[in-house]
Amino acid sequence: MAILDWIAANLGYYVYTLPWTWPILETLHFFGLCLLLGGLLVIDLRMLGVNRILPSVTVHDLLPFAITGFVINLVSGAAFYVGDPHRYTPNIAFQLKMVLCILAGLNALYYQKNLAAEMDSWTENTEIPANAKVVGAASLILWFGVLSFGRLIPYMGTG
Repeated sequence: MAILDWIAANLGYYVYTLPWTWPILETLHFFGLCLLLGGLLVIDLRMLGVNRILPSVTVHDLLPFAITGFVINLVSGAAFYVGDPHRYTPNIAFQLKMVLCILAGLNALYYQKNLAAEMDSWTENTEIPANAKVVGAASLILWFGVLSFGRLIPYMGTG
């Protein structure tokens, strides 16, 4: 495809040919993943009713760390893609990872619009609404799916 050739020739050059670019991107991607999943793990488990002793407001304060991790992964992941678009575009694991990222984003949007403000008022005795449990479980499943398919990219071929 002409657009992939252009991306690889113009943008990918800097990612793939400079000797330290790829390892630095890998390190950033891993660090971003730790921030993203670490923050979301605590938030999502709290939405599932685990460790209710933690105040929801405190748990909610982890969201900026998760968002920072997502942004780091978005930038480093985009750099990986432009570094080798011919490898990523047809890769079934990459395609599934992107679908799960979109679904996780929609889940996060639902959380932000419908649950975030309500969650701040929860106490350890508050009955957790069913929709919060569904959002928390979906978030965990989707993000660990993103993690798994991302790890499988080097090992799975084209669709």
